[in-house]
Amino acid sequence: MNDRRKLHPVYVVFALLQTIKGLIPLAVLTLLRGADWMNMYWYAGFGAAVVLLILYGFFDWRNYTYALANDRIVIRKGVLFRDEKTIYFGKIHSVNIEQPFVQRILGVAQLKIETPGGNKKADGILSALSVKDAEQLRVQLLNRKGKAETDESVLSGNPAADAQPKMHTQAAVPAVAEASSPSYRLHGGQLLLAALTSMNFGLVAAFVAGLYSFADDVIELIAPDHFYENIAKESVSLLPSGAAIVLLAAGALIVAWLLSMLLFFVKFAGFEVKKEGRRVSISYGLLDKKTHVFDPRKVQAVLVQENVLRQLAGYAQIQLQVVSSDKNEKLCLHPFIPIARLQEVLDEFVPQIKAHSVAAQAPARALLYYMRFWLIAVLAACAATIAFFQLAGLWSLLLLPLVFWWRISCFRAAGMRLEDGQLTLRNRIFSRTTYFTRRPQIVAMKVKRSNGQERRRLLTIAVHAMGSAQHFNVKCLDSGDVEPVWNWYRRN
Repeated sequence: MNDRRKLHPVYVVFALLQTIKGLIPLAVLTLLRGADWMNMYWYAGFGAAVVLLILYGFFDWRNYTYALANDRIVIRKGVLFRDEKTIYFGKIHSVNIEQPFVQRILGVAQLKIETPGGNKKADGILSALSVKDAEQLRVQLLNRKGKAETDESVLSGNPAADAQPKMHTQAAVPAVAEASSPSYRLHGGQLLLAALTSMNFGLVAAFVAGLYSFADDVIELIAPDHFYENIAKESVSLLPSGAAIVLLAAGALIVAWLLSMLLFFVKFAGFEVKKEGRRVSISYGLLDKKTHVFDPRKVQAVLVQENVLRQLAGYAQIQLQVVSSDKNEKLCLHPFIPIARLQEVLDEFVPQIKAHSVAAQAPARALLYYMRFWLIAVLAACAATIAFFQLAGLWSLLLLPLVFWWRISCFRAAGMRLEDGQLTLRNRIFSRTTYFTRRPQIVAMKVKRSNGQERRRLLTIAVHAMGSAQHFNVKCLDSGDVEPVWNWYRRN
């Protein structure tokens, strides 16, 4: 085994920075409570804590080592309890470089080593390497992974093994900017247009929920009693009740849209996807910079998402389902690509997937199943709103045409296609999503129906591909279209 290597010395202050980060809410609350900062015990305690954390960080850094052997990398760490992790090169699925906010401030990078079936935090994490060392180690690991795969092929008697060593070695080495190497970047104008049409309200909701959980505690300390109630009463008293409801709803949508733009910009600034030999490299991020490098043969499924605005503009986002430590994670191959160039991008980066359009759509008799539950729910909500707000509650009836249009669009989006060993499914929740996968990547398929659907010859199909915690389903398709797909899956 080679000599053990250490992380960057800046790792010594990581424990201190992580503790400070976790104590920020407590510090804010302490300031708002008006603590007596003239008391010297505060400063003595703070100084002692800093010294202890730096000492702990030093011993942690001293014990945090990694070493490359002929067939594996060994990571050792721990102060009070020692931990040793061995990762064989042949088991490595991907090696990614990330620069979270703290690492970017300190000028270092984090290297993550993932294996199929690993835990959610990746199997091996080297939290503080210089950017140069992280890139060199990534290349070394990928080179040795390729060699290990070649050796395994030779031992297993694969007749094509002799032709593969060079290919594996070349695949692991990042390509030197070649004119023929495909590469896509998201430039300023494209990034702005992509942010304007992102409409990622799910990300906004998660961000607002996290912000609210912290801000609520702070407001309770500094605001008078019944603060929220007084604000609501004063706001409503300034406007007619009906107009207040409409303006509040419109204002909330505008704020959510602007916040969605900001979060999209922060996440995808500096986006670039390119080929490195036979591998694909994706990098993006303004504050939290990430670089993912993977073998396109490991892609299990491709998802093409079009929200309403992007569908009208003819653009989409391409996501990849790749086996990784986080089964809920999807890599973004391109966040904003014209639909007309979809097949071109797939041919360059994921050539085994073809952008087939759906052939079999949901039949007209399935429309009832797309409509009835949601219309009944909205009618009940409108009735309750009118009963509570009386005349002002009539504004809630505007939801009826919106929900009707939404469910019609969900019905029209539903469809599927089976061609050349590839299954294409399409549905809509809010965005229209087209799902492409091939038979070897499908680990489970379910076909189900209710009694009513059985009488109307309707089936719901759900597909679960390798490396994902979720399945993709399309509801209420014609049984004559679904049954051949089910037979195709069972035969193979």
